[in-house]
Amino acid sequence: MARILASWLWVLRKIRLHYDVIGHIAAICFLVLGVLDYGYSFHGRDLLWWRQKVLQEEITPLSVLLHIGGVKIAIILVLTMWSYTRQAAERRWQRQRDMPITCVRKRYCRFLIMRLLASLDQLIHHHPRMEDFLERHKDFADAVELFRWQARKLFERTDLQLCLPLHEVLSVDDQQEQDLLHQGYDEKLQRLREMDIHMMVYEN
Repeated sequence: MARILASWLWVLRKIRLHYDVIGHIAAICFLVLGVLDYGYSFHGRDLLWWRQKVLQEEITPLSVLLHIGGVKIAIILVLTMWSYTRQAAERRWQRQRDMPITCVRKRYCRFLIMRLLASLDQLIHHHPRMEDFLERHKDFADAVELFRWQARKLFERTDLQLCLPLHEVLSVDDQQEQDLLHQGYDEKLQRLREMDIHMMVYEN
């Protein structure tokens, strides 16, 4: 049982570290499936049709060289993209791992509050139609629930989370954080404390 749990933890860590590469692969797979589905739905061309088309093609030394060159270029492009994303993920992971625990917790607290403030701004923004306001109100209620759920990670951790590094448990979306910082949501959060978030989660 312990070996199975360790294997699952290893898989989860790999997914967390290389989620961007997995996302790219999934996007490529969806793109290929979409092209195949379109070809079959509108033109009746499935994989067997393409196989017959390839078998009917006249094979010449020039066509073989062109196919080999195309495959090599595709492999080089895929390996380049994979290497770039892997290095970026490793640098980001190393930077987060070297960050002190207090900085990880402070950054996580700031991110949660900034995201909640952004949702509040979207709610109170002028809405010409009642349907728009009701939709924004629902989005804000969902944002509050998400805030409460993620804020509890500061004070409550499951057995699985205790086995993971703190920066993986208290993870922050880098791109969303940069957008929120660019919009100035951090200007009045210099004195933000964990106790403030504790009061918002448990005392309301």
